[in-house]
Amino acid sequence: MFKRTVRWIKAPFTALGILVVILVTTPLSEYLAQPLRLEGQLRNAQTIVVLGGGAFKDGSASISSLARAIYGFSLLRAGYAPRILLSGGRATPEYGREGLAMKNLLQDIGAESRLLETEGRSTRTYSNAQESAKILQARGTTRILLVTHPNHMLRAKWTFEKAGFTVYPAPIPWDRFTDKKISVGRIDLFRRALHEYGGLVLYWWRNWL
Repeated sequence: MFKRTVRWIKAPFTALGILVVILVTTPLSEYLAQPLRLEGQLRNAQTIVVLGGGAFKDGSASISSLARAIYGFSLLRAGYAPRILLSGGRATPEYGREGLAMKNLLQDIGAESRLLETEGRSTRTYSNAQESAKILQARGTTRILLVTHPNHMLRAKWTFEKAGFTVYPAPIPWDRFTDKKISVGRIDLFRRALHEYGGLVLYWWRNWL
């Protein structure tokens, strides 16, 4: 009985160890993530919509939100659109409001407040799209540049198109695959890719895409 229990315990750990070795030493994660990524289509739009990627309880932006906000601001300064909508509320009660955190960040680095608008009710990609539509489409804005991380772009684009927007993808450009033969970072990439595929299935099932 004891030996059988040990075998049952060893089996999943052995499988997990094999999976980790495969992920770290092969480009499996990159292959899995590649279909989620869309090429940037930087065209003139009516508004740049930046999706929040988290905010801390003290109101500061997470690294993901910081990267998205700064890239969106660079597109604004390049003249692709006259305004930015920073989208994202409080994902969970213990975190800050993403849109407001990104706005404060951009103001701190010199962005004019009149060019920045926030949407602070959404808690996921679906509500990002729905709440953004309430704000933007009410004044005739339908063409947007959509800023988020590359692995999130496919689901975000389809969700915003479902909400009635013409979407030009603007994935942040510095989130790239590793060129190393061995990389522990592939484990996190694998996790994120699985999360996105799960999100696509859920959104399809709920008719959000």
